[in-house]
Amino acid sequence: MLTLAGRVVVMALLLVAVAAAPPAVGDPVSLPSTLVTEGALPATELEAVFQASKSETERTYELAPSFQWSPIPSFGLKLVVPLDGRDPREPEPATGGIGDVGLVVKYAPLIRPAQQLAVAGGIRLTLPTGSERRGLGGAFDVGPFVAIGKGLGPLSVQVDAGYGWQLNEPEPIEPEEEGGERLKAHKEHGAMANIAVTLSPIARVGLILELNSVTRVGGEDDGLNERVQLYLTPGLAVEPGEGWNLRAGVQLPLTSARQFDYNLIILLTKGF
Repeated sequence: MLTLAGRVVVMALLLVAVAAAPPAVGDPVSLPSTLVTEGALPATELEAVFQASKSETERTYELAPSFQWSPIPSFGLKLVVPLDGRDPREPEPATGGIGDVGLVVKYAPLIRPAQQLAVAGGIRLTLPTGSERRGLGGAFDVGPFVAIGKGLGPLSVQVDAGYGWQLNEPEPIEPEEEGGERLKAHKEHGAMANIAVTLSPIARVGLILELNSVTRVGGEDDGLNERVQLYLTPGLAVEPGEGWNLRAGVQLPLTSARQFDYNLIILLTKGF
């Protein structure tokens, strides 16, 4: 299944390359903001994302401000600086601090205002700025992705897919018994794919429904390796003012393979 996912990503990247053409001139493509799914359109915006999740072993919190700069409609650069917190069950103490900083480069070679269609590709880079020992990150990852968006009047559909690889060596696994040998940890890699459908029944209000999937290989031996995780994410978006967008949703697992029992997501975006 992972091999198939990898092939899908490669084929999608080739499709972007084949479809590459100068962006059409005219009214811009208008696609609504999403919750988890990567949007196909670069933009200049400030954004703050808050997430709070609960699992059988811990509660986690993240506040991730980001800035995306789009000097031209087809190209964008994004910087994400997360602040993470973990509250494990006893006897481990709670931890908090900066997580892994993210960089995203996005290029949309196909933008068709008449069809309200956009196709983009890009690269995500995660820097190991968080503490792996404290459970706040520590991974140096790289991953290509593709994103496609299509507007259909008050309805829009956006999809993305990608694959990521960990480049740095993770810290060895400490033995459970004192004096035992430290075990070598495996690098993580895996696929993700998302689809988001947004309906705007009235101006400045949008109903969001997303299906999110993650498949991971390697890393911590927590029973999730090589298992597909599926989440359903309903949400609501409102525009309280010109250039502002406030969204909220809850990720709910659909499979027994799950990273959390639920994940609350709140996003506030200011476009320029």
